[in-house]
Amino acid sequence: MDGFHVSASVQALTAAEAQRMVAAFPDGVVGSADPSSAVSNDEVRAMAVAGDPRVAEVLPVELHLEDRPVGSIEEAFFEVVGAGTGSIDWDWFHWPAVPELGLEARHKDAHLQVAVNSLDVCGDVHAAVHTVFLHFRSGDEDRAEWPAQQVGLRPVGPVELGY
Repeated sequence: MDGFHVSASVQALTAAEAQRMVAAFPDGVVGSADPSSAVSNDEVRAMAVAGDPRVAEVLPVELHLEDRPVGSIEEAFFEVVGAGTGSIDWDWFHWPAVPELGLEARHKDAHLQVAVNSLDVCGDVHAAVHTVFLHFRSGDEDRAEWPAQQVGLRPVGPVELGY
């Protein structure tokens, strides 16, 4: 489990959401979602912290949190998420062995993602729900089904080719 980490990003669609995100994660990267915006990340952060109404002019605002220790951001992240899309991702862990399914421990291709307010991994299909995606090696469907079973669920979508 060495190196196991969590990263997250989400869009704030309102000034109030942006202000909550900045307050919860003062060390997160915050900026306009518009790559052509002339407003710097520092200016966006300062406007959100101050409750400056001009932050509405640069919405949506994005928050990015990279390579954090597992358990350090998850609860606060879900508390500040509003209606914008985003994701939270756990990476660099190892799938455990599952002897009853004949699965050995897997030290590669292990990634768990919650798509926030979205039905797809990229956040293109907005929804009022969060969707869990298990990323695994092609042909390893049993490995994807096992974690879902541990919490009384089952996969509901088809296997998709992705990253």
